[in-house]
Amino acid sequence: MSVSSISTQGSSAASISGNTTVAQLQQQLQSLEQQIQKENQSKDSTKTKEEVVKELEQEIQMVQMQIQQAQAKAAKKSSNQGALTQSTASPVGQAGAGSQSNSSLTLDAVA
Repeated sequence: MSVSSISTQGSSAASISGNTTVAQLQQQLQSLEQQIQKENQSKDSTKTKEEVVKELEQEIQMVQMQIQQAQAKAAKKSSNQGALTQSTASPVGQAGAGSQSNSSLTLDAVA
């Protein structure tokens, strides 16, 4: 395995879009870990192995950060949706109660 082929993979790892799911990132993480194992078992020189493994480990750190960001984003989105549902439900309930009270007052005035 050559260093240049790993560099190409590094640039692709850095350009992952915001639409990437945690599952896709975890799959990429597993792939990088497998590449490290293959490189450690390769017949490359010790120096080459160290360089390649170091680069792969940096990519792993980037992917792990992206996983954390994706999980935080998903948790925030989930939290915001829950708050939005509650805030939307509350005014509707209050408006309904208010209109019932107004109806009663109107009926009392007519009666």
